Amino acid sequence: MGGSMGARKLVNVVLSGLPGELQDIRNRCGLSLEVVCDPLKWQQSKLSRMENGQQCISDVDLGSLFVLYKVASQERSHLLHLSERQDDPGHWEVSSPVAQESRTLKRLEHSTSAIVDVAPALIPELVQTADYARAIMESDGVPSEHIAARVDERMERQSILAKQKAPKLDLIVSEAALRRPMGGRDVTTKQLRILQESAKQPDVRFRIVPFAVSGDAGMHTAFSVMEFKSARSVVYLQHPTTGLFLEQPDKIESYRRRVTRLARFTLDPAESLDLLASITQEFELVHDAEAIQVR
Repeated sequence: MGGSMGARKLVNVVLSGLPGELQDIRNRCGLSLEVVCDPLKWQQSKLSRMENGQQCISDVDLGSLFVLYKVASQERSHLLHLSERQDDPGHWEVSSPVAQESRTLKRLEHSTSAIVDVAPALIPELVQTADYARAIMESDGVPSEHIAARVDERMERQSILAKQKAPKLDLIVSEAALRRPMGGRDVTTKQLRILQESAKQPDVRFRIVPFAVSGDAGMHTAFSVMEFKSARSVVYLQHPTTGLFLEQPDKIESYRRRVTRLARFTLDPAESLDLLASITQEFELVHDAEAIQVR
């Protein structure tokens, strides 16, 4: 780590991780601001500013908190990585990629006011069932001993949609993603039924890009655009083993233009729900026919 972090430019994406995680550790330890700051001879406002992302965290200060909080070596390495990236223009997250959900993503989703989720190949994570998510992880090669815990984490992420001030969720999904069996027809059928329920929620807008026009629409890459009431917007690009968070204004605007372009190719919400119901019925009919053959 460098020694001049106090003068570095604050970056929204990384700060959403480091200060929040330090605050979580303090809370887990059951320590008040006063109890932490007194032995360090800090003003309580200093630690408060650090935890709220209003002040960069220096090497020395971070080391002092490690000692007070008795941070274990594995967690210490993760926090040091976040600290080193405080002035990066974007943020790659690669730590424990297959063993857990993205910490940064979870923190951003918890504070977002609106999300546009573009899904060309799979149903978006925030509306997946546990069995569908498990099937994806198995196909991505997530070690079997990690899958149950990671599925639980993904289901926990979805709790943001049930809170009192839930974010607006705009789902733009390719027809191909809906027709792709994942985990067998039974798992996919149940997933499509749940998606129908989710798509009818008042804070959710669901739109399908028909398969016939998905190529012309540029429906190639999965990404999310997250908006915040009091912070810069963030784009999240997902890969099975890494995640890239972008917040540069020109890149954000580029992805917003992609959303605008995609919207010209989507069915409207009512038409999208009708097509989703039709696809679900097709899966149900095939599933029922297979069940009869087995008997």
